[in-house]
Amino acid sequence: MAETASPQPTDFPPQATVAAGTSLVIEPLMPSTAGLSGFIDTIARWHHEHCLARGLKSSLDRRAEQLHRHLTREAIPVTLIARKGAEVLGSVSLVRYQASAGGAQRLWLSNLYVPEALRGQGLGSVLVDKACRYAHEQGETELWLFTDNQQGFYQKRGWQPGGEARVSQSDVDIFVRQL
Repeated sequence: MAETASPQPTDFPPQATVAAGTSLVIEPLMPSTAGLSGFIDTIARWHHEHCLARGLKSSLDRRAEQLHRHLTREAIPVTLIARKGAEVLGSVSLVRYQASAGGAQRLWLSNLYVPEALRGQGLGSVLVDKACRYAHEQGETELWLFTDNQQGFYQKRGWQPGGEARVSQSDVDIFVRQL
C-alpha cells in the first residue's frame, strides 16, 4: 500500500452536544499524538470491558497491542479519536479484514465506542461521519461493518443491509455504505 500523507486534526462545529462551549477535535491516533499513552490506555480499557461484558475473551494487553498496530505510516489501519482538550471522549477504527476464506479484503468500520455517559448526544454520529470521510479521502468507495444490536443507528445514517454472519459466537448483521 502506498504511503499517504497523514491527515491533520479536524475541528468540528458543535454537532455533538458534548462539545458545547469547547472545540471537539477528531484526529487519527498517531505516534506524535500528545497524550498517546493515556489515550491508548483508556481506549484499550473501553474495548476490554466491552468484550468482557459480551462474554468474549480479552486482555488489556491484547487490546493495547491492537491499537499500537494502528500507529504506522500507512493510512489504514487507523483509529480516530474524539477529544476535548486532553480528554478522549470516543473512538472508531478503520481496518482491513478478509470476511471469508477466499473472499476479498474489505475496509471495515470497527470498534466505535463512546462511553455510556456520553451516548445519545451525537458523538457516535460525528465519529462515523469522520471515519467515512477519511476512508473516502483514501480512495475507498465502500465501507463495511457488523453489529448485533445497533442496526437502527447505522440504518439512520445511510448504511444498507449487506448480509448476516456469525462472529465471536454472536449472530451479527452486516452493513455496507457507499462512500
